[in-house]
Amino acid sequence: MGKDHNELLALNGLKKTKIRVALLQQFMNVAHAQSYNDLQGSLSNEIDKSTLYRNLTSFEQAGIIHRINDHTGVSKYAFGPSPKQGNEHAHFVCEQCNTVYCMKKLASLQFEVPKGFKTNNVQTIIKGICANC
Repeated sequence: MGKDHNELLALNGLKKTKIRVALLQQFMNVAHAQSYNDLQGSLSNEIDKSTLYRNLTSFEQAGIIHRINDHTGVSKYAFGPSPKQGNEHAHFVCEQCNTVYCMKKLASLQFEVPKGFKTNNVQTIIKGICANC
C-alpha cells in the first residue's frame, strides 16, 4: 500500500492508539494471514482479548485487513482489503503448516450460477505445499 501506519489510520477515520499501531505493524511485517491466536501471541504484553477483537473488527470494517475462511474453522486475517471490496485474489493454504497466503496476482474465479441464484462473493482457496515447507 505504500502508506505508513499513521496515514493508514487517519485515512480510515481511526484514532491512533498504541494498540492499533502495534497491530498494524504486525500485519505490515508478516507476509501471510494470521489467526487471532497468532496475533495475540505476538502482542501478548500489549493487548487483551476484547480489545484485540474490537480492533480487528474496526480494521476489517475499514478495509485495512480482510478475513479468510480457509475451512479449518479458524478465521485468519490478512493485510489489505477483502476480495469483496474490489481486491480480487485467491488464497493459498499450505496443507503442511496451515499457513494462508494471499495470491495477489491470481483473481478469484467467477462462476455463472443458475437463473434465480445470486452470488454475493466467491472465495478461491488453493491447497498445496508452500515454498517454506
